[in-house]
Amino acid sequence: MKISSTFEQGIYVVMILALEQDHKPVKSSTMSALLEVSDSYLKKILMKLSRSGLITSSASKRGGYTLSAPADQISLKDVFLAVGEGDEIFSQSGYAEKLFDRRPHVRRSEQKIMATFSEGMEAFYEKLDALKIADLLEDGAWQKGVVDWEARLSARTGK
Repeated sequence: MKISSTFEQGIYVVMILALEQDHKPVKSSTMSALLEVSDSYLKKILMKLSRSGLITSSASKRGGYTLSAPADQISLKDVFLAVGEGDEIFSQSGYAEKLFDRRPHVRRSEQKIMATFSEGMEAFYEKLDALKIADLLEDGAWQKGVVDWEARLSARTGK
């Protein structure tokens, strides 16, 4: 299974917001520069995370994005579903019907395939749900908000 970069970037967005010093809002331009992706591309991810309720945006001079919940309440499953990765993992193409007609055995085989994928996805979601963003961060770091991302970006770029 290949997971898109959107999911990975969504995880890092949530981690950035969890670690922001004093949990101040972080601008999309700061996050896109840190992740080295275009701001317009990142805004699509931010919009999905916002629609799902994982992050909040505030439009003002000091605005940006913040987490809607503590990092220990946000799982990888939450991010996965928010960015739309779980929308259509598997769908049937109709090849069985084209190749073998509508025999009862073919229908049972298709049902077995779908049941196997469904059980696999349940197990996958269970594992993703068990891992919280806080589990990926240094103890105490997300509670305090210890990183000034704007300053880190300035130091990295020399601007």
